[in-house]
Amino acid sequence: MALLDNYNLAVSAELQNRVAASVAKASFDILNEDPGTAYHAERVVWAKASMKDPTVVTDQMIWTIVQDATIQSHGLASTDNEIQNVVNGNINNYAV
Repeated sequence: MALLDNYNLAVSAELQNRVAASVAKASFDILNEDPGTAYHAERVVWAKASMKDPTVVTDQMIWTIVQDATIQSHGLASTDNEIQNVVNGNINNYAV
């Protein structure tokens, strides 16, 4: 995928809204996860920040999302599960 294609995908209102919803779901899940989860304290800080200002976190996460090969391949046809997997798989990169 060309850089301009990545950019266009990242600024797509549809993808941004879906990533925002995915970040919100991940935040809720973190606030309810087992406190024994690795990096739990840091993840809770990230989750609370995500809920206070979802735009900032979505703006950060969107660039990670568009680097994923599956998301690049499927573009806006990416499933909610594919997006959620990328978000969930990268939370610790932002939380710790």
